[in-house]
Amino acid sequence: MTLYYHKLLYLLPIALITGPFLPDLIVVTCSILFLIDTFRYKLFSYYNNEFFKFFLIFFILINLSSLFSDNLISFKYSLSYIRYGVFSIFLFFILKKFPNFKFNFSLIIIFVFSFLILDGFIQYFFGKNLFFFNLENYQTGLPFVTSVFEEEKKLGSFLSRLSPILFISILFIREKYKFKLELIIIILIFLIFSLTLLTTERIAIFIITSFIILLSLKSNYFIFSKKIFLTSFFLLIIFIFNFNPELLEKIKSVFYSTGILFPGYVDENQTIVRGGYEQGLFFFSKFYHDQIVNSYNLFKENIFFGVGAKNYKLFVTDGWHPHNYHAQILSEFGIFSYIIFILVFISISFKLIKILFFEKIINPNYEMKFYIYCILFLNLLPIPNGDFLNNWLNIILYLPIGFLLFLNEKKI
Repeated sequence: MTLYYHKLLYLLPIALITGPFLPDLIVVTCSILFLIDTFRYKLFSYYNNEFFKFFLIFFILINLSSLFSDNLISFKYSLSYIRYGVFSIFLFFILKKFPNFKFNFSLIIIFVFSFLILDGFIQYFFGKNLFFFNLENYQTGLPFVTSVFEEEKKLGSFLSRLSPILFISILFIREKYKFKLELIIIILIFLIFSLTLLTTERIAIFIITSFIILLSLKSNYFIFSKKIFLTSFFLLIIFIFNFNPELLEKIKSVFYSTGILFPGYVDENQTIVRGGYEQGLFFFSKFYHDQIVNSYNLFKENIFFGVGAKNYKLFVTDGWHPHNYHAQILSEFGIFSYIIFILVFISISFKLIKILFFEKIINPNYEMKFYIYCILFLNLLPIPNGDFLNNWLNIILYLPIGFLLFLNEKKI
């Protein structure tokens, strides 16, 4: 059966730019069918790895949280969470068993990124994209690019969080055809970064900036003259901000809202001028800070198993979720689930540090693994984020893990 339904994975990159429904349908379908095949063909050896063992413990714990919660509808979210772990194993299986898949999938990833880059810049410069979706604007007049996502600010998240998969795809293709594209790769990196800036999605900008800096420090296959690359990268940032001061003000609003910078006032009542955020010692902004305080208060009352999946909104009037993975897991799943989560985060951090400071990247396979550790580390940082149970975000989070499992089995 896998010979047929694995082809649904080719549609996944395209489905991800249509919204959450289609990619989740693909993941659910593939996970169910692969679970059936797991028992039919006794494929249990694919689950015998560190990732799935931790995932399974975490899955059991979040379902215990649902069991002990006052709202049993939580089981709808905690039980269905199994699909992400199975999906990662399924992707690992397909990469291993179908040699042509990684090449074909890579072409689709490159196509989707190329389309989004072209479409995004067309929307920015001409006011409409290829589908005639208008360029969005803040009340201040600052434009922000959304491309095919229309009003939703997801383009930056897509570009930043899936860039490692794009670079892995390029290495897969180069591995087959043995060509060199260093200059084109650098131009591509700069285009992705510039477009992410134009989305004004501050977390996405942080992720792509951090990833590019990490890439410049260690890459042996894309960036050879690291000093020239970093100099060019920072010159590009200066150039963009010089011609778009409103964008710079938007980025600086983070520093205003955390009290690091003084935002300025317009009258004796001390109304904030720049950034539109209250000044103070807040985590990212007062809104995000309040969500973390709410999460901490919920955690203190439900230390062991939390309030249950998706139940945060039942106890808080000004938020649907804490906008922070760490805070959400503590408040909704409790301390036991968080211990598993933080152990995984620490493990990823140590592996990334080991590659950065103590090891050399000796082949493309190892460089690909470095990309994935970078993005997993950045995705799991205790910074503002989306809903931990959001299906679109989880697909993007777990997609690299399937590649990592495959790369871990390849001979170095």
